[in-house]
Formats: sequence, structure tokens, C-alpha cells
Amino acid sequence: MLRLETLGRLALTDSSGHAVIDQRRRLALLALLASAGERGMSRDKLVAVLWPESASDSARHALEQLLYSLRRQTPEPVIAGTDPLRLDPAVEVDLTDFTRCLAAGDHAGAVAVYRGPFLDGFFLTGATEFERWSDGQRARLAAEHARALRALAAQAEAGGRHTAEIDYWRLLAAADPLGERAANELVRALMTAGDWVGAARAAREYATRVRDELPGAPGSDLVALVDRLHREHRAQTTGTGIPPESTASTGRYDIERELGRGSTAVVYLARDRRFDRPVALKLLRPELATATDARRFRREIGVLAQLYHPHILQLYDSGVMPPEADHPGLFYVMPYVRGETLRQRLRREVQLDIGQALTIAGDIAEALEYAHGQGVVHRDIRPENILLESGHALVSDFGIVSVLETAGGEQLSVSGVALGHPGYSSPEQAMGEGPPDGRSDIYSLGCVLYEMLAGEPPFTGATATAVLARQLSDEVRPIRTVRAEVPGELEQAVMRALAKRPEERFSTAGEFREALRRRN
Repeated sequence: MLRLETLGRLALTDSSGHAVIDQRRRLALLALLASAGERGMSRDKLVAVLWPESASDSARHALEQLLYSLRRQTPEPVIAGTDPLRLDPAVEVDLTDFTRCLAAGDHAGAVAVYRGPFLDGFFLTGATEFERWSDGQRARLAAEHARALRALAAQAEAGGRHTAEIDYWRLLAAADPLGERAANELVRALMTAGDWVGAARAAREYATRVRDELPGAPGSDLVALVDRLHREHRAQTTGTGIPPESTASTGRYDIERELGRGSTAVVYLARDRRFDRPVALKLLRPELATATDARRFRREIGVLAQLYHPHILQLYDSGVMPPEADHPGLFYVMPYVRGETLRQRLRREVQLDIGQALTIAGDIAEALEYAHGQGVVHRDIRPENILLESGHALVSDFGIVSVLETAGGEQLSVSGVALGHPGYSSPEQAMGEGPPDGRSDIYSLGCVLYEMLAGEPPFTGATATAVLARQLSDEVRPIRTVRAEVPGELEQAVMRALAKRPEERFSTAGEFREALRRRN
């Protein structure tokens, strides 16, 4: 069985998915016949489109040669009829499937078939008529695809399916990156779902695209709109950005299943009844909860709810589950991200593409720059706390270590609970020399970037004590001894971030980010 793919690329493939032909003009002929459907296309029209600059007799001869070579090269018939010519009915065509789904009102089916613009990336030298024709078809089909997505988004909105609605608007925004309507609707859907961080990120990305691609065009006011609406939303809460603690004890969250266990909390997938959305509910481990003053915990964590940045996972809620609950103890709530953690990506790929590593590190550095400006130090930057979604990095658990140490105080130290991870702790953090500043986070980010490039952290050991000892005394092995293709200037930037003495590192996360940008 042969299949002609025209949406997203142009290829004729066999049942195994292997390309059958690669000659461009033969593929162009098949695309023309696919678009013509059952009515086919006359030889005169094919000649005019494929050989517009050639003499009539020469062009007709070229068409005959093309048809002959197609019949010889393909294992099954692809051309039917004599004049007009048609695709053989046995050939499957994605364009035909797309058109049939639209005619039947099957918007979901049409969207599933549409894998990209018509003949995406395909061109034919010396065939201006073909290029004009393909541009027109591409625009028409893209508009049909957009209409199908808008219909699906409207259906999802009417049914209260916020996640599906957001996904459809994301697809529309990706298909039309400069389209104001798609950008506005995506931001609106995210705000309706309560994802203010996602809304802010989408607004900023759109504003950046407009600024970069359309110099001189009026700036988008989406960013300001999201910020204003978010302030109004927070004003309706208790004033700290966190709803009253009583909501948690009255069954606001339905815990569905466990997602994982970290050093400080057990993470559950839960359903927020108030906004009908999935969330990540993090319940402090019993030993931490016991050593932490609940009132002080709620007061300190209220500061973190004010952090509002596209690369920081926002804090939604916090409180205390009562003793009679299925999961009693201190908890905090964050958005549920369907992507993966950086740790999961590293387990799969070990070493990341250099460009990807720099993008992720740049996002983290931007988040750190903002938070440090608000007086908040993360103190636990590591791959487990970096979430990857839609090509971007999100930093989770911002400031939680600091909150726990403040709320736990001496009791936490007596209990022997260790916070943070030794493989990513700065030397001054490892030695406990008072509250570390933002340069400690820069060191931790240096460790993370080192691991993304080299495939392992700067220091490893059999025990946490051994790792901490190496952090304090050993020199970092140069990345290029492990991965030679890493540019020398990038290696120097990472090594500066990993300096033992804080004053020898970058003074701010923004300075580190700019250094990485220059070396990208």
C-alpha cells in the first residue's frame, strides 16, 4: 500500500514508511493530482504548471518521460486515466483524509491528520506557476485547519474541559505565531484555568515574537493585561496570594494518586475542586512536618506566593491537612506540569544537546535573577526541581528549603533532617556558614549545567559526606576532557560559576545568563 503525504512534508511512502521516490518534479506531479481529487487534472494544465518556461512540445515530452519513470519506479500503480490524469484510487492520501473529515464535521479527525503546512519546505526550481499554486493551497488548508481548531476549542470551553481548550489554542498559536487572536485566546484560556504563570509566559513570548519579527509594530498589551488581572485575582484572596487554610481541610483537594517522593515531600496528583483543575499537592514528609511549626510555615510560605515569573512554578496554596484526613500534615500546592523533570531527561539522554542545555540554563538563570531581586534564594537547584514543558524550564519548590529551615529552626537541626542535595550544594552551603546568598544558587546552576553537558555532576561519591568533602576541597574536572565539542568559552563560564569562593563567581544570575547567551 502506497501513501502520499502532503501535510507537513511531501513524500510517497510504502507500507513500511520508506520513501519510494525522491525526484522533486515527480513528487510535485503527485501533489497536483492529489489536490485535484477524483476530477483529475488535464495534461495541458500539468504542463503549464510544471514547465511554464518550456516550449509546448518540449514540455509535453518531459511530462511523458515523467509518467514513464513513475510507472517504472513505483512498485504499485500511482497514476490512473489518460487525460485527465488522476491518482490511482489505491494510493492513500492524507489530503483526501483531511478533506473528508472536514466535510463530515469531524474536526478532531481533521486536526489529527493535519501534521503541518501543505508541502512544507518543498520547492521546485524554475516552476513559478507551481510555487504560486502551492502557496495558495497552503494558505487555504491552513485556514481550514485553524477553523477546525477553533471549533474544537469552543466545544472544550463549553464543556468545561480547560486542559483540552488550552491545548487547542496552543496549536493555533504555534500555527500562527504572530496571530493576535490566537495569542489572546490562549492567554484567556490559561487565566480561566487559573494558570497565571502560563498566561504570563504566553503573553511575554507573543510580545517578544511581535517585537522581533515586526519591528515598529505597535507593542502587545497582553503582558500588562495579565499582570493587572492577576493582581485583581490575588486581591480577592486573603491578601497573601494564598486562599484561606480552611479550604484544604474542607475537602477542596481530591487526591488521586502518588506522583513521586522527594527529599522533603511526597507529591500527589490532586484535583482542585474550586477551579476544576489538576494540581501537584506536596505533603511534607512526617519527620519534616513534626519538626516544623505550622503557623510559622504558613507565614513564611506566604512570601513565596508573591513570586510571579514565567520560569518559576507558582505557589497556589498551602495549609494543614487535619489528623483525621487520609493524608494529614503540612502541604503546599503547585501547578501540575505534564512535562518531565530535567532528571528524567538526563536519565534518558545522559548528555544534552549543547543548545538545549544553554536554553534550559538560561531559563533557570532568568528565574533566579528575578527571585534574587525579590530577596528569595532557592537553595535547592538540582535536576529534580527543574520541570520541562513546551521547550521551557520551570523551577519548582522555590525557597521551600529556606522556609523549612526558618519554620523548623533548632528542632529541625536536632531531628537530623538534611535539606538540599550534596551534589549541588555550594561549598558555603555545605559548611553551614549562615544563610547563603544568590551566588550559592549560581554555583548550583553551574553544577546542573555541567551535568547537562558532561553527563554527570561535577562531584560524585559513595556517600553524601564524601560528596560534600569533594565540594569543599577537590577541583572540578574540565568539561572538555569529557566532551571535547563543548566550546572553550562555555567551559570557562561554567567553571567560573563553580568557583569555590562566592566572590570569584558571577555576581548575579543575570550576569551568568548573559555570559551563556554570548557563548550560544
